[in-house]
Amino acid sequence: MRIDCHVHGNPDDFAGDAGVYVAACRQRGIEAVVLIEDLATCLRAVDKFGDFVIPVVRVQMDAAGVREIEEAIAAGGKGIKFIRPAAPYGDERYWPLYDALERAGVPAIFHTGYLGFRQREERPVQMEYMRAAQVEVVSRRFPDLKILMSHYSNPWWDEAWKVSWTKDNVYADLSGGTAIHRSLNFWSDLFAPDGELFVPSIRKLCFGTDVRYFRAGEYPFEPYITFHDKLFDRIGLSAALREQINRGNIRALLNLT
Repeated sequence: MRIDCHVHGNPDDFAGDAGVYVAACRQRGIEAVVLIEDLATCLRAVDKFGDFVIPVVRVQMDAAGVREIEEAIAAGGKGIKFIRPAAPYGDERYWPLYDALERAGVPAIFHTGYLGFRQREERPVQMEYMRAAQVEVVSRRFPDLKILMSHYSNPWWDEAWKVSWTKDNVYADLSGGTAIHRSLNFWSDLFAPDGELFVPSIRKLCFGTDVRYFRAGEYPFEPYITFHDKLFDRIGLSAALREQINRGNIRALLNLT
């Protein structure tokens, strides 16, 4: 079983029996999902799908203040998602937000790397502001803040590899539409160079997809399960490490019991 650490979806779009849908997902290997949406959407999803949904609240980081973050946590948010900053993630203007999370013991989830939205932008969105190197700045200033780097800083894979294993408070995932289409040779060379597993580089990985849930009869997470299982087989990952990546790390990160 797995906890999908990065999903999207609107519960209002779901038509059908929520219990049947949850059972079908669990039968296919997904125990629960970390839903990343605005607070209201997250709360409606929890109300409809119960403990299948673990809410992480997305905020507009250039408009949100400490009070909004505190309210999201008080309402049940297990983490706060940051994306589309007007300045690099490491800029001091955002430090009060990170400080509030560090004090509360609640993790920050950062979109890292390429942003795939296809829309006319109202202001410049710089992918370089969201690369792993900027998360590294945050991790140094807030060493007790738990951090998840979504999407492994695509295309700065090596940067994410370095930051995620050298910073104790930084986790990462391979969610998104790019990683699963890279060669297994690429990933095996990253995590097991010359065929020898380098455990520090993968021990804080979290299983994630970045697909949309809550569509009856659709299970778009299945190719991601296949990808991760093939990767784990290729690098000879132990059963204990598979369990840690599939469920254990995200449970620890989000303080789940």
